[in-house]
Amino acid sequence: MSVYDVAVIGTGGVGSAALYHLAQAGANVIGLDRFAPPHSRGSSHGDTRVIRMAYFEHPDYVPLLQQAYQGWHALEELAGKQLYFPTGVLQIGPEQGDVIAGIRQSATKHNLAIESFTASEIPRTFPGVQSPENVVGILERDAGYLLVSECIATYLTGAKQLGTTLLADTPVERWEDQGNEFVLYTTGNTVRAKQLVICGGAWAAQLITDLGVPLTILRKHLYWYANESPHYTAQSKFPVFLMETPQGIYYGFPQIDSQGVKLARHDGGEPLAHAKLHSQAEDNADQTSVENFLSRYLPRLSHQRIRHAACMYTLTPDQHFLLGTHPAHPGLHFASGLSGHGFKFASALGMALADLATTGQTSAPIGFLSATRFS
Repeated sequence: MSVYDVAVIGTGGVGSAALYHLAQAGANVIGLDRFAPPHSRGSSHGDTRVIRMAYFEHPDYVPLLQQAYQGWHALEELAGKQLYFPTGVLQIGPEQGDVIAGIRQSATKHNLAIESFTASEIPRTFPGVQSPENVVGILERDAGYLLVSECIATYLTGAKQLGTTLLADTPVERWEDQGNEFVLYTTGNTVRAKQLVICGGAWAAQLITDLGVPLTILRKHLYWYANESPHYTAQSKFPVFLMETPQGIYYGFPQIDSQGVKLARHDGGEPLAHAKLHSQAEDNADQTSVENFLSRYLPRLSHQRIRHAACMYTLTPDQHFLLGTHPAHPGLHFASGLSGHGFKFASALGMALADLATTGQTSAPIGFLSATRFS
């Protein structure tokens, strides 16, 4: 049985990027996925994902985002078409709330361009948005959205063209570190590789349990609503938006096509004991919460729901990523616990994992995401 240089478990956003960069580096690599990617059984689906630089979650993400933007531009060249759309991202919330205070901290530390709006200026500048009192808005013009499935498909196509083997519909039940190689046990056979990369999304909770970091899986819901107003379309320059309210944090996208306006709640979610329990079942309470937000803050948007989808968040205790090399298995590298905000980084994370698996080190600024912070 041949031994691959690297095996990658999970070929969604980060895994597909890792496969491509490993193949580009000349590695003999195999990717395994329990479904047929790109698919709707994990976290990397739902048509679009937000990308933004002035990161409210923590300013240490910004250098990594700068690398990610470069990676997405390179992927567009590979695809021969646009995958990143700089619609701008408008974020609204109280001045001392998590979102606005975090944006200002990142923008100040990294000298990022942002524009501020008072509560009264927001509806005048962005017709269709009804902002609450005692809030401010911040617009980041170079932010926007990515076409998630097309990004994954481009990486996978590029990897296969460079000789990568891809095994779809092949769950990895367990793996063993045998010292000089890893053995992966699947439903049909075994796979051997000198290095192992795990990007299993919600299924990583079962694949890297010996890290000792608890991972929480949440089922999250996405909704698309019919729109007849010109105020919510990409053509009218309506931006991607995120709003911190007393009821929760909500986000959405302008109408891009006939699918309507996409809305979702970033916080909340239904805990799942295991990723296999994930389904596309609806959640009436979640939908009611989103539609109450719609009524109050997007009053010109229809309540006619035309589509629903569910995905999963995999949360770490501090809601920051797990990324790096396993302390007990030097040949095992992982990206996990992306906590619902990881896709925008996938181009950079995939490259970092490829570096770790081929050279044992990376120049990517990922030290603050090491699992050792929980030790």
